[in-house]
Amino acid sequence: MPFANAIAFNDPASRLEATGCNVSNPIVDPQGNVLGYVQTGGMLAPQRYELQPGANLYRFAGPGPSPLEAAKGRWWVEQREFEKLLAFAQTHGVGIGVAMRILCLVPPEWNKATLLIRARVVRDLLAWRGLANSVITRMEKPGGLVSLPHQNEIAARRLHQLFIPGLGDAMPAPITVENSYSLDIEDSVRGFLYL
Repeated sequence: MPFANAIAFNDPASRLEATGCNVSNPIVDPQGNVLGYVQTGGMLAPQRYELQPGANLYRFAGPGPSPLEAAKGRWWVEQREFEKLLAFAQTHGVGIGVAMRILCLVPPEWNKATLLIRARVVRDLLAWRGLANSVITRMEKPGGLVSLPHQNEIAARRLHQLFIPGLGDAMPAPITVENSYSLDIEDSVRGFLYL
């Protein structure tokens, strides 16, 4: 069975984006040759991963897009990983949005986490799968940096993420949104400290 997003996945840029490289703004030499990319976040050593119909996926999104539009995004977690996020939130008494920030290394500057989507795979898909990489990015407010070092050496904080390119391009849609949940923006940042 062909994969619904094979063209997008096979584009070499998709793996670079999964590793956190900003492919739209490369570092070039005076002749225009690409020397490298600014990188932050993403995942360490992403591996090719196959998703079959019936798999449950979860995604956090910010305000604005409808659940169907937000479901075209590329960053997801599977059911088992989502259950790990829930357990972490309950154990530590934090909101699910904060648990996602800690385990997936997503600062508020990247995602407001006001919407949670549960979707089901309906067509075979390819994804990049890996552990979160450290993040250093500018704060929303001027004058500082957000620094989130990965903690993959701690088993309880090790969480695999999925980067699924081409969800918005494949027709018919390779996933179906089964439910969406509004999250309180305050609960998604409560306890998140900037250093």
